[in-house]
Amino acid sequence: KSPLYVDDVAGVDDPDEYGLHSPDYTAGFFAMLWLADEQYIRYMDTIRQDGVDQAVLTHKAFLKLTQVSEPIYQTTIDQTEETDLISSVQTQDTGSSPSVIEDHMLVINQLRHALRSGDSIAIAKVVRHILHS
Repeated sequence: KSPLYVDDVAGVDDPDEYGLHSPDYTAGFFAMLWLADEQYIRYMDTIRQDGVDQAVLTHKAFLKLTQVSEPIYQTTIDQTEETDLISSVQTQDTGSSPSVIEDHMLVINQLRHALRSGDSIAIAKVVRHILHS
């Protein structure tokens, strides 16, 4: 159990002259509350509108994140730079042991990869897969 702050997830946001946070920051806070309403996380109390205290991942969320799934989203290969761009899944899996391949197929690792890539389509597809599986 640990505190989970919006700053940790969405980045630092300074309130305006009236003490109000940006819409993105506020959406991040309410997303945490929604995750609790949908039983993906539990928490003891809110910390103003900055986060939740004593947050913990639920069994439901843990199972969804640790399931093995075929690649949810693969980047397309740009025809003009075909030699430079290779599907991320092909790069990771070629010559790898079965345990490494399975690790790459975990939903949590596919989500991490999508977040690191910054590809909004990939992120949306992985999140949609998590919520609807």
